[in-house]
Amino acid sequence: MDFLPNELKCCKLTPWVLQEKTTVIYSQGQRATEFYYVKSGLIGLFHLLENGKESLLRIYQAGDYFGFRTLFSHDSYHCSAKVLKDVELDKIELHDLSAFITANPDFVHHLMIQLADELQDAEQRLAKASYTRSLDRVADSIMYLKKEFPEYAWTHREIAEFSGCETETEIRINQELKRKGII
Repeated sequence: MDFLPNELKCCKLTPWVLQEKTTVIYSQGQRATEFYYVKSGLIGLFHLLENGKESLLRIYQAGDYFGFRTLFSHDSYHCSAKVLKDVELDKIELHDLSAFITANPDFVHHLMIQLADELQDAEQRLAKASYTRSLDRVADSIMYLKKEFPEYAWTHREIAEFSGCETETEIRINQELKRKGII
């Protein structure tokens, strides 16, 4: 069942005009005061590592909600959300979390399922990163990203960040895969 933002109760809905690529929707460490719904485009969830490098953890597309985990935990965002492909968003502000949960039980259940799916995906990627070679991670990432988000032209840097390797490593592997006719 799809839940549209205008069906939600006990919240303020603000449509955002088109946001361009690289626009930061929220920053790592910023206090969470709202969550978002993607009407069109792509959003990347990035974590800034201590060494200054970014890691692309997740991608949201039309029909996805994001930013709610941190809001529900009364914490600061653990990642930054940035526009990958020009987007149109709805910003959803809660006045009272308990009232929102009570007024929208089916929607909250939907978010719990999304949380479980994202946790499972994160655990699988983490486990895979510990026992697979860079070649396999890059190849898997390229196939996944191009299959799930075919309308987006992925950069070497984005693929490297998603697969957990250096950009130079991704470029070398990408060239090797192309030379062998794998991609």
